[in-house]
This record gives sequence, structure tokens and C-alpha cells, in this order.
Amino acid sequence: GVLGKVFFMEKFRFSSQSASAINSIVYIISAPMSPLFGLLVDKTGKNIIWVLYAVAATLVSHMMLAFTFWNPWIAMCLLGFSYSLLACALWPMVAFIVPEHQLGTAYGFMQSIQNLGLAVIAILAGMILDSKGYLLLEVFFIACVSLSLLAVVCLYLVNRAQGGNLN
Repeated sequence: GVLGKVFFMEKFRFSSQSASAINSIVYIISAPMSPLFGLLVDKTGKNIIWVLYAVAATLVSHMMLAFTFWNPWIAMCLLGFSYSLLACALWPMVAFIVPEHQLGTAYGFMQSIQNLGLAVIAILAGMILDSKGYLLLEVFFIACVSLSLLAVVCLYLVNRAQGGNLN
């Protein structure tokens, strides 16, 4: 939140109000798009492929923010779309592999791990920003998303090799 706002003010010389607006566009896009992407995923299946697209789009967004001075509205809008798609494709996969009587526990663990990750990443992001600056912070985010992309490719290959139903 705050890191993004200051990033847009420093790198792109946005006013405080404009920086807040661009920082919130991810969530503004995500609200109406999530149900639409959910419908798309439900109609097409191919959850892993949609997750792959979402993670790849997230990677492109962070690369644009890190290495270009293109209008950041482009990257942030793409980020909004990719977050929406990711949630709609990723979370339902749990129901494909976890027995129904354990779904609450599985989703609870997912939420717990997600929140732990968000907390740890926020702490690391602050430390990186304070010591190395915004460019290295974006490189850190790019590295994290690249690991995610690798994990999705591995998930795809394992699911395919085992004849799984995630796709």
C-alpha cells in the first residue's frame, strides 16, 4: 500500500492523490473482474493454464514497473486483471484434490500461509527498500514471481504426468 504510493510519487513524480489512485486501481479492477473471470474459469476449466497466464501477466507488470518509464497505469491495470484471474483459477483447484470433509481445513491452511507470506514479504520489502531502493525491491518482486511461475510449470507437468484433473 504505502510502499506503492511512495514509489509512484518518487519514480513517476505523481501527486499524492494520483499515486493513491493508481495504487488502488488493482483492487478497483479486481472487484468487478473477479466474478467474470470466475465464470470464464468455470466454463473453460484449464485452471493451471489460467494460473500460468495470471502469474506471467504479474511478471510482465512488475518488469514494466521496474525497467520502464511507461505509464504505470498500464502495469497496474494488468496487475488488477492478473490478480483477479489468479484467485479465480487457483483457489478452486483445492476442491479438486482435497476430500470434501477436509476442505475447510485446507482453505484455512491456505489462508494462513497466504497471510504469513504477505507479512514476511512486507517486512522483507521494507528492509530491501530502506537499504537498496525501489529498483532492487522490484527485482525482488520479479524474483518471487519468477519462482511462482516455475512452481506453476512444475504443477502443470506433475498434474499431466499423473493424469490429474487440475487442467
